[in-house]
Amino acid sequence: MDEGKRPSGSGGMVSIRPRLIYGLRSDVIGNIHFNLTKEVIYPVEGVLAFHDYVQNKQRFLRLPEDTRPEVIAISSHRKLLAVLERHSKNGRYISIYELATLKKRRHLELPSNHRSAEIQQMIFTNDSRSLALVTRPPEETVIMLVLDKTSTVIEGRATIPGSHGGAECIAGNPSDCSFLAVGGERTLLLMSKSERGFTISNNLKVKYRVCSMAFLSFDLLMVGTADDQLILVENGEQKLAQRASDADTVDLMIDQEVFDRDRDQVDHRFLTTQAVGLPDKRVLCMTSFPKGFAYIIFNRVFVFERVSKFKFERKTILTVPTNLYAEHQYQIRNLAIDHKQETVIVTTSHSQIYVGILIVPETLKTKLLKFEPLGVLIHTAEIIAMSVCAWKPIIMTASRDQTIRIWNYETAIVELVRKFQVDVNIVELSLTGQMAAIGFSDQLRITQIFMDDLNVSFSIRNNTIIYMYIFYIPPQIVKTYNFPHCNAVRYSNLGHLMAAAYDNNIAITSVYKLDVMISLKGHNGTVLSVAWSRTDKFLVSGGAEGAIYLWDIETGARLQEIVQKGTEYVTVSCSYNDPLTIYAGTSGGTIREFQDSTLVREITVPSRNKGSVSDMCLARSDLIMFVADHEGSLFNMQLPFLEAGGGTFTNFRFFDGPVNKLRFSYCGTFLFAISSKGTLAIWSMDNIEGKVAYMDQDLMRSQEVLIPRSQLNDKIEQITNLELRLKQQAEEFQYQLSQNEIFDGQQLQEVHRSYCSALEELKELNNEIEARHTEEMNLITYQINSIRDDHRVQLDTLATQYSERMLIEYQKFTNLRENMLELREGYEEKLKNSTGTLQDTVEALENNYKQQLNERKELIRDLMKEMQDKKAEFIEYCHEVELENDRNMVSTQTEYENKLTTERNETQMWRGKAGVLQKKFEAQSKEIDNLLEEVEILKEEHQKSQRNIQKQLRNIEDLQKDIADRDYAINGKEKRIQDLLHKNQELDKYKQVLGHKIAELKAQIEPREFQINDKRKHIIEMEAELEGLNQNNVQLELQLKEMRDKYLSNASELRTERHRSKASRECLHAICSDIYYVAGEINSAEGLKKAVKELFRKHASDDELKRFVTLEAEVRDEFMRQRRQIETVLERYKTSAQDNTLKKKYDKLFQENVILIEEIGKLQDLNKILRGKVKEDMRRSKLSSKTN
Repeated sequence: MDEGKRPSGSGGMVSIRPRLIYGLRSDVIGNIHFNLTKEVIYPVEGVLAFHDYVQNKQRFLRLPEDTRPEVIAISSHRKLLAVLERHSKNGRYISIYELATLKKRRHLELPSNHRSAEIQQMIFTNDSRSLALVTRPPEETVIMLVLDKTSTVIEGRATIPGSHGGAECIAGNPSDCSFLAVGGERTLLLMSKSERGFTISNNLKVKYRVCSMAFLSFDLLMVGTADDQLILVENGEQKLAQRASDADTVDLMIDQEVFDRDRDQVDHRFLTTQAVGLPDKRVLCMTSFPKGFAYIIFNRVFVFERVSKFKFERKTILTVPTNLYAEHQYQIRNLAIDHKQETVIVTTSHSQIYVGILIVPETLKTKLLKFEPLGVLIHTAEIIAMSVCAWKPIIMTASRDQTIRIWNYETAIVELVRKFQVDVNIVELSLTGQMAAIGFSDQLRITQIFMDDLNVSFSIRNNTIIYMYIFYIPPQIVKTYNFPHCNAVRYSNLGHLMAAAYDNNIAITSVYKLDVMISLKGHNGTVLSVAWSRTDKFLVSGGAEGAIYLWDIETGARLQEIVQKGTEYVTVSCSYNDPLTIYAGTSGGTIREFQDSTLVREITVPSRNKGSVSDMCLARSDLIMFVADHEGSLFNMQLPFLEAGGGTFTNFRFFDGPVNKLRFSYCGTFLFAISSKGTLAIWSMDNIEGKVAYMDQDLMRSQEVLIPRSQLNDKIEQITNLELRLKQQAEEFQYQLSQNEIFDGQQLQEVHRSYCSALEELKELNNEIEARHTEEMNLITYQINSIRDDHRVQLDTLATQYSERMLIEYQKFTNLRENMLELREGYEEKLKNSTGTLQDTVEALENNYKQQLNERKELIRDLMKEMQDKKAEFIEYCHEVELENDRNMVSTQTEYENKLTTERNETQMWRGKAGVLQKKFEAQSKEIDNLLEEVEILKEEHQKSQRNIQKQLRNIEDLQKDIADRDYAINGKEKRIQDLLHKNQELDKYKQVLGHKIAELKAQIEPREFQINDKRKHIIEMEAELEGLNQNNVQLELQLKEMRDKYLSNASELRTERHRSKASRECLHAICSDIYYVAGEINSAEGLKKAVKELFRKHASDDELKRFVTLEAEVRDEFMRQRRQIETVLERYKTSAQDNTLKKKYDKLFQENVILIEEIGKLQDLNKILRGKVKEDMRRSKLSSKTN
């Protein structure tokens, strides 16, 4: 199909859909999260991206117009997402999205007095039914938004008035969702929700600055400070403080005094971070998960795993490597852990996501790991320039982070990253992708891109793809032009010319000769954009002074002039087909169409604020045009225009800032855009049937790369030297191996003796320790039983005393009541007998006795009430005492059982080693009998064995030290047991005072024992389920190993196919070279015949040639393409003014090419005849073989 012919476009509008978006907003708090399907959630431009890095698929949640996210939080069950959005007019509000459907579920308004306040942190409560927020100074308010039908709002002060503190972080209790912790500068408050707001349950008076915190359980709070401190708060009181960068364990059973003493006496066995001076020592992003907790210090993540109910151990230290940018840009800002607790991802100050293993497996001996980039390495600052290659599916970008990158939009990888020491202004790729123009502030460099390989390898860890990038030889500078401040650089459509615009000048250079062919001068202002015509005969330029010029490249003359003062032409494009039409985008937000220096129409871009056009791109079919402005809008303008003066636009809202550049792929199916936020967007276009220009499908699959000859020679020489060195080392190794075998026999004999003696000593010591441990356990069991018996006797005694005392009191009360009744009857009789005169006396006495009776009743009521209060206090106190005794007894028993198990395992290990050494000794003793003659030669080696024996002795001393340390630990536990016994004696005293309530407690204890038995049965069932899960994990690991083996076999097959492809290309190149030499014998029939026979003899038996026989149609297409190229070159030179000598030269060259083409046609016909004869002969031979 002829390229100059315009395709017929359909009437439908072109639509675009995101294919790959590379970017990240680092100004959002909580900008990284995991959902239940292990999709990574992060903000980019004006949307939220849900990226599946395993399948490399993206889906997007578009935020409302004119809004930008500030804080993102995910619920504990990972089904809801809360986004604090800021609208340009309506202020801040919170949107709740459902992650399963990506639909907006709730819209929450902040209190009217806090809509302008900045939010420091936002979290979900553990039940995912409320949101808690803390605002920044000066408000410093805690706000809780309840997700109920009425959207209840609860708020309170986050600091104590007059405390001169500040609130920075907030944490929610995992058990009680109405309980919060607020921390900041000299502030640590425990608050609970009430009907009137928040009430302060506990105010811890601290002098440090709290940077992050998280609840590990209902009563445990882990706090990170600004001065590298890790604070453990238990039940509202500070229990333990230690350095966060040095912490190896967090033991909940020890207090601060014991921890300080142990730290001074025991040496650390792990390498601490104290030796490395970190720029920032704040403990940030404190995060708890079921297996433990994690926190951040600058560019490191410290992960602690729960190894027991009261102890955490540090398992992993992950570091973000600092290699490309300044050190402060690697500060980790946010952290997220997947729901399976296998993977951790972080974001830093620069726009990049890193991934790592959360907890190191036991098979890996190291605990120090490094984060790997998740996906590709993206730009960290504004992308200012972009260029698309025509022959390869790659694009080049330049950013203000002083890097250039080459992206492959088919394989979705970054193939090249190059860092410069100065800012890069512009980049442009040649048609072949082997050369690039890079513009700086003072010059323009033409570089060659030498590549080792264009392929990429990757590995899968925990269902996460980690790319390993290909290393490139640095681009080699070919030519440097003194073109300062280049605003536009464009290679021509045929690739032989380059136009560079700097200041008010345009330089046209030759790609092959690298010299300036012509300079185009005429602009009075800065040239902002240039565009080539289809035939490369004309160049269109637009300037800041309001001028558009059409230049003749051969003469340098201006063919068309369009001058409109007061207008700045930001971007210009010209049609690919005739008639030549110029489109220009202005700073006033309009698109102008010109033909023959005449304004045909002016169309206003429907921007919201009538902003400037930032860029415009026109497809080669002249039927698709996209326009971008400085407000982030991306418009599709319908072409061709339906009516004069009008245009139809479709706005694709995605970006949140200015769009700097737009480009189409050469095939016309992809749209590329870069923005000021450092985002690269790759869009796939739909509804483009009949709107895309024709192109050769093989053009985009060019695999040609540049490799320097000097490098190849160096590699060959290195391979030769390495092979020679390998042979020498193999001989040396063989000799050393024979000598070592002789030496090992003597050495093992001596070592075995020392090991046997050491093992005997350890056995004796182990037996002593076991006997001592057995005696101690028996003694402890006897003491516990005796204490229980005494306790039971005392309880019975107290119960008996209480019953007797109650009977005595009740008897007294009965006698008193009978006396009162007798007195009352007596007084009534006296009253009847002495009615009249003694009436007043009787009333007075009756009132007096009534008053006394009421006082006695009130006294009895007070005594009963006091007895009930003491009863409740005694019940509660006894319950606490029993719980504490049970917990201490269980912990002590568990520790001794663990120690006993450890000693038994070590004993079995030493026995196994002794058996192995015994077998080795028996084998080596047989060889020693044959090598006694060489004993004198091995005296020097005997000295070495003596030194090894000394090392083993030192190891034995170390073991003895370990045993001494364990003895010290056992003594400490004995002291602890004595302290517990002393506390039990004190408790017995308290129990004697309150023993009259024991009978009622027994009735309450019995149902608790039944509950404990039920819990024990449930624990046994859970352990059985855990064993089943472990078996499932083993099966899954076996399946993963099988998949890895399949992957390795597929990779080997791929390498084999690549080698075959390379051999085929070399065979084709050899045939083409031989045909070229045969063409030199074209004038001599005999010579030609002999050369053809030699060519046939040389290649008739070549297997690769037979494979390429089927490629005749492709060879013919290549021949026709070269013929059209030659005809195009000849037509170009016919129109130019040249002297007669050059014309004769090209005429002669043309005649020779015509003769050569005719001869090649004859050779092709002869080749067909010969093929027919060969087939006929083969057919006849087959027939004859059948008849025979």
